[in-house]
Amino acid sequence: MRPEQLTITAFGPYAETEQIDFTQLEGRSMFVISGRTGAGKTTIFDAMTFALYGRASGTLRNASDFRSQYADPNRKTEIDFSFTIRDERYRVVRQPQQPHPKNKTPIPHEAVLYEWKDAWKPMATKVNDVEQTIESLLQLSYEQFSQILLLPQNQFRQLLDSDSTKKQQILQSIFKTEAYRTFQEDWIERYGKYRKQVEWAVETTRLKLLELEDDAVEDISTRNLPEIVTWLDAREERLLASRDSLQEQRRAGEERLEALRRDVNQATTLAELIEERDIRARALETFREAATARKERQALIQRLEQVSSVNPLYQRTETVRHDIERLTRERDASQQRDEGYLKQLEGLKAEAETITAMRQEAEQATSRVNAIDEMLPYVDEWHRATRRRDDLKRQVEPLSQFLEEARLKQLQATEIELAAKLEQAPAPEQLVEAERLYSQLQHQARLEAKVEEVTERLGDCERNGKEVQRQFTAQTERVEQFVEAEHARMADMLREQLETGEPCPVCGSLTHGHVERTETSVDQAGHRSAVETLKRIEAELHEARADYRSLKRQLDELTRERDLARLELKLDGQAITALQHQDARVRQLRQEADARQRNERLLRATTSELKQLETAKRTQADERQKLFEQLQHVQEQLQSMRQPDGTTLETLQTERSQLTTRLAHIEQKVAVYERRLEELNRLKWGEAERLRLLGEQLEFEQTRLSEATTELDAALEKLELTETVFKEYRARVEQLPELRERQASELEEGVRLEHAVKALNEKIGDRPRPDLERLQERLHEEVRSFEALSEQLMTADGQLKRHRHIVAEWNVLREKTDQDQRNLETVKLIADTGRGLNPQKLTFETYVQTAFFDQILHAANIHLDQMTSGQFQLERKIETAKGNAKSGLELLVFDAYTGQSRRVQNLSGGEGFKASLSLALGLAEVVQQLSGGVSLETMLIDEGFGTLDAESLDQAIELLMSLQSSGRLVGVISHVQELKDRVDARIEVKKSRSGSTIQLIVE
Repeated sequence: MRPEQLTITAFGPYAETEQIDFTQLEGRSMFVISGRTGAGKTTIFDAMTFALYGRASGTLRNASDFRSQYADPNRKTEIDFSFTIRDERYRVVRQPQQPHPKNKTPIPHEAVLYEWKDAWKPMATKVNDVEQTIESLLQLSYEQFSQILLLPQNQFRQLLDSDSTKKQQILQSIFKTEAYRTFQEDWIERYGKYRKQVEWAVETTRLKLLELEDDAVEDISTRNLPEIVTWLDAREERLLASRDSLQEQRRAGEERLEALRRDVNQATTLAELIEERDIRARALETFREAATARKERQALIQRLEQVSSVNPLYQRTETVRHDIERLTRERDASQQRDEGYLKQLEGLKAEAETITAMRQEAEQATSRVNAIDEMLPYVDEWHRATRRRDDLKRQVEPLSQFLEEARLKQLQATEIELAAKLEQAPAPEQLVEAERLYSQLQHQARLEAKVEEVTERLGDCERNGKEVQRQFTAQTERVEQFVEAEHARMADMLREQLETGEPCPVCGSLTHGHVERTETSVDQAGHRSAVETLKRIEAELHEARADYRSLKRQLDELTRERDLARLELKLDGQAITALQHQDARVRQLRQEADARQRNERLLRATTSELKQLETAKRTQADERQKLFEQLQHVQEQLQSMRQPDGTTLETLQTERSQLTTRLAHIEQKVAVYERRLEELNRLKWGEAERLRLLGEQLEFEQTRLSEATTELDAALEKLELTETVFKEYRARVEQLPELRERQASELEEGVRLEHAVKALNEKIGDRPRPDLERLQERLHEEVRSFEALSEQLMTADGQLKRHRHIVAEWNVLREKTDQDQRNLETVKLIADTGRGLNPQKLTFETYVQTAFFDQILHAANIHLDQMTSGQFQLERKIETAKGNAKSGLELLVFDAYTGQSRRVQNLSGGEGFKASLSLALGLAEVVQQLSGGVSLETMLIDEGFGTLDAESLDQAIELLMSLQSSGRLVGVISHVQELKDRVDARIEVKKSRSGSTIQLIVE
């Protein structure tokens, strides 16, 4: 930011308008502001700071004190400040809240920000918007502006003495290190999410092993990896041996089943042939019995074919007869319409005389309308002027008195009362601080409630886990009972298959003793249901264990966060108690703030309404004067006009309207008559033509009917058919295709049946009917035995495949989990390092800020070395702070005379000024070198040089003069004469009894 022009009006000690044109410095980089004590030197810096941020440059002055006591009451306090940022021009015009010269309602605080785009164009027009836009342009808040660009009187050591937290905020705003903080927070969030994923992956890997349906897997899953692998290999060998044994038994049963199926298939084929032969023989006998019916059907088919050949002639005759009937009906209707048109034409001829009279009446009415049209303009002008005169008289009468006079006086009293209340209202900053503390207490109370909730959930989870463990144990015992029963059943089936002299497939013995059969039956459905229930309970048990571990970790994290927050708030009792007290305090302050806002809104509304009423009163007086002038003009116009005779405007208009209506009626009647006459003549001619054409068509169709009737009679006579017989069979002609198809189908079916019976007798020969029921019973018994063996083999093979599939998936999960755990360690190291869990207690953002800060210190020490002849050097404190305090940006000063470092707070006033000046110059240089978004082209120093001895003062002046080449503008307020003598650009502030004045001197 580099100033261009500053205009001060009625501000501080300046009663009139004072202007400083910084462009007259013409490349000079330094100017001195001098004057007597109290003349208003610091007010120049206040004016710049107030224009930008609406506040003074120091903490001892308030914006409410800016109104000049020397100024005329009608002169408005205002600051007009234009400046450049990165070659872009901006301008701020701001006025503080100040008394109104005529009433008690103060003028509100207003501000407008402009930018130069070929002309000054507004960017922001509200106070809050202006402040936000200025901060965005300068990239500095008010506090940061006061610590970096401005060294206020008695506050020049703020940046030097500030702690790590304040310096972090400044460096974050200047160097945009929020991205590094976001980076470290992203890694912390990534570690939390990744840790949960890894924990779930470890548990998933163990749960995958538990999917093996084995009693020992629960114990094995908790052992080390080599023992688990050995156990899995042994289990696979056992499952493989069991499957191979069942495969041998199944192959033997399959051979027996195939032989029996061949016997059953042969017997079934023979039985089907015998049954088919009997069915076809019965059908053939039925066919032979229906020979007589087929002969009668053939005679009917021949008769219908004869009738079908004559049918087209009959249909043509009927079609011609129907056409003659239709034409006869159309001819009769046409004759009736023709007679009707003739009667209507005779009626229209009788109306001709009436239409002629109407046309004469229309000519007379048209003449009268033309005469009235010539008279209307004169009569209308007289009546309009008369009505305008009467209307103006009615308007002037109520304007003699202002009806809202009482309301106007009431609003003036209300405005004074509200202004007095607002002066006594509390400051709004108290509410902001109280709400901030209330928000912190709310967070602490939520943390305590969350700890209690998670503690209760952890207890519920523990009890639920014990209950699920009990259910798991009981269900395991039930499944074992089913397994023992299944083993007993399988042993019984094996004993039934043993034969003397053949080895036992289990023990290999050739002798088999008699053992009683087990009477217990196996409930297969119950067994499967019990196994499914066990799997479900086992999954619930694993889920309960995982929930317990997750809740335990959550409780530990919440407890740690709660304790840290309590330590920060310094709470002695319960947070809920403190929250209740703070809530009452906040409600009270909110009520007061609401009351203040209501009064402010009411004051603005009152002021607005008051202005409206005052404006309305002035407007009413102006309106009354205008109406008097218009009334006088109308009266003069009436006197110059000739008053018409007794005929009024309304009479003429009424007569003209009646004549116009009558004319329209006559024209309509004449037009209707002419259109009707023309239409009837046209219809009469068309109907006569239609009647002639219908007569000709009727004669032609009668000739055709005679010819068709003769041809039909000749055809019937040739077939020896009477018309009655023809009509009887004609109704059945549609059945002819169906009868033909049925006759051919029956003949074809008879031939096919004879051939089929002969072929079946040859296939069957003399073989008897087989006993299918006995053979199928034997087959069903063998199938049941084979299916039992197949089911056992399928179960054994499924167990082996499931074992191999689960082990393969377990190996993949185990390898991935191992890799995830190694990655988690890397992510944890990055997250912990980024959030400050390292020996230096530096977050990633602070670490980056220290790199920038070290560059600033390097640049600052060059200037400090010059001003202190090599005695002092600023250095960053490396030791970590105690507890949770932020560290890394604290400053020490190294004294070359003692060879030791000490705190910067121990520097004297002059030494502190040198260090602060060096630090500010170093910060500006580093920012410009790095091309940051902050423009530090100006530095303003208020006093401080008076604390320097002669040598130090000379060194400081030399340093500031050396900035000429950098283009930096340095403004200094000082009483030191040597400084004023060395600088050729001065702003002299002169004090008088009527206020101060400003003069810019460039030598």
